[in-house]
Amino acid sequence: MTFRRMAFQIFKANFRRYLLFFLCSSFTIMIFFSYYMLYTNPQFNNPYEVNGMISSNLIAPLYVIRVFSVLLIIYAQTTFVKFRKSDFGLFMVLGMSTQNIRKIMLLENGLIAIISIVTGLVAGTIFAPLFYMIVSQVIDLENVSFTLTLDSYLYTALFFGAVYVIATAGNLLLTWRYSIVRLLKERRTADRSLIHGKLPGFIGIALLGLAVYDLLSHLTINNSNVIFRSMAITMIGVFLILSSLGDWVKFSLSRSAKSYHKHMVFSSDLSYKLGRSRIILLLITILITFSLFLSSMVLFLSNESQETAVKHNPYQIAYIEAFGKNQISEETLNKIVNKGETPLTSHRVLEYIELFPTKVFLDQNINTLSGSTYKVEQGHFLNLALVDQSIGDANNISEMSTYDIELASGKKTLLSQGSIVSMLFNQVPLLINGLQIIVSEQDYTELKALHPEIGQLHLLNFKDWKRTADIDNKLNTALAQYNKDNTDTWYGDDRKDAFAFGTVSRIGEFTTLKQANQFGLFLFAFVGLLFVVSSAVVLHFSILMELEREKTKYRKLAKIGMTSKEAAKMIVKPFRLLFFLPYVLSIAFATFYFVYMAKVINHKALEPLGLSLMAGGLYLVFQLFFYLLYTRAYTRKMIAYMGLDT
Repeated sequence: MTFRRMAFQIFKANFRRYLLFFLCSSFTIMIFFSYYMLYTNPQFNNPYEVNGMISSNLIAPLYVIRVFSVLLIIYAQTTFVKFRKSDFGLFMVLGMSTQNIRKIMLLENGLIAIISIVTGLVAGTIFAPLFYMIVSQVIDLENVSFTLTLDSYLYTALFFGAVYVIATAGNLLLTWRYSIVRLLKERRTADRSLIHGKLPGFIGIALLGLAVYDLLSHLTINNSNVIFRSMAITMIGVFLILSSLGDWVKFSLSRSAKSYHKHMVFSSDLSYKLGRSRIILLLITILITFSLFLSSMVLFLSNESQETAVKHNPYQIAYIEAFGKNQISEETLNKIVNKGETPLTSHRVLEYIELFPTKVFLDQNINTLSGSTYKVEQGHFLNLALVDQSIGDANNISEMSTYDIELASGKKTLLSQGSIVSMLFNQVPLLINGLQIIVSEQDYTELKALHPEIGQLHLLNFKDWKRTADIDNKLNTALAQYNKDNTDTWYGDDRKDAFAFGTVSRIGEFTTLKQANQFGLFLFAFVGLLFVVSSAVVLHFSILMELEREKTKYRKLAKIGMTSKEAAKMIVKPFRLLFFLPYVLSIAFATFYFVYMAKVINHKALEPLGLSLMAGGLYLVFQLFFYLLYTRAYTRKMIAYMGLDT
């Protein structure tokens, strides 16, 4: 039999394994391409077409999917090469050189990579419109057309091409350590790792303690990146603990001769499987932890939508009348607000001097509006920052110490009297696009005499703000129509002008937040389901690689009298560890990090705890369902192979 014939027979006999590797790679590329297609859609990323709060939801999942794609492809390719090592050993017994082995690896991995990328892009081209259609059902995308960009194809091909090159190069470098004996024994030995014994477990536990200390000591509202540093330390600690877990189980069982003999086979099998599977367990733990953490965050933000909209919009509808814009008549305004679904309760107008980009307010007007008692001395000013202090932005506000103004008498330098950091009124674009200061009556009067450009901030409240959507829409339409008929555009684009001079309303932000959170929930449900399915594929890949060894082991055990009942118990024991350990760890880590973050930033703990546990419970239910189906089918096949009755 020639080498070519032998290689073909080996491929034919192991076609399922080749197919699984290929499908795993193609599926990953298809999902990545479909997601990146939406991410690069120019209209979707246009803030005048889709609100930035909605489109920004794509950023975090993209990073997660990138990491997931890299880890999954590298793991799948490395596992595939491990499976092939015994075949390479056989080739070397028959006289093939290591150089020829490298050529085979390069050819196989190169062909699978090229075919996977092409197939993934083709499948993505078909799946992408369906993905877009689902997204359009979640949020309103009637103004955004589906677009397949060349950048999506190029980036996906280059990204996965680079991943395949790195993975293949790493496996080719390892061929320098190949020997016939080592290759032939590869399937029957656990991974040889420098990290083993009980000591790494102690170090891992110490690292978990360090991660917790780092989080508790350094996490603040303005330093939230500490979470990811702490998580990284945690995952290193988890890897060390997993590397020592088998040795610790053996040590625990050896303390009792009765327990050791009772669980001897399980202990030995556990050590072997942990040697083989610690990377898999770590990979699944990382993916599920980040997915759960981000999913819990989106669920929490979704629940906070109403409270956030109220905090950011003290007045239910606000708009600015300045630069000749938005000067609709009182009759037009009354016609809109008086024919709405809910009655108007107040309409206040706050005057200010427009020193573009600075807005100057009178202290008495601010006091009348907000019920405050600010008193600005002549020659001084107060810095005004329209910021929600509860989210910590107040600490990032810089305070001006002086401000120069031009008066009829000449240049005058005002000195700072402090800062007001509060949501006194809504964050209307023209107001927040610049500086806001509050001055004394004398300075305001002198400024007004020299700078006659006066702006008016209209602030409207209604009986029931949740029923103001129609009023807000009609008011925006009336403002846009007036500006179009009576003024020139500022930005050369009606949509940009409508955004700059439109209303800022509580119902508008609430609606946008709801859409953004629904979109976020959809994305993370999609990513979460992807991770659950992928973890199942990874586990199946791992189990499939060990199938021949397991068949041999249980066939021998059947010959010495093992019953089907005993075999069934022994088969599922290690599966419980593989299927549930990473999920339990992920739920614990994600819940801890998310709840503590919510406590520091939002001063809430019980609600975040319930949401995180609910999300984790859903993940666990999916995994339990898969575990029951998989172990039942696997146990039946193994017992049938042993020649025993079920």
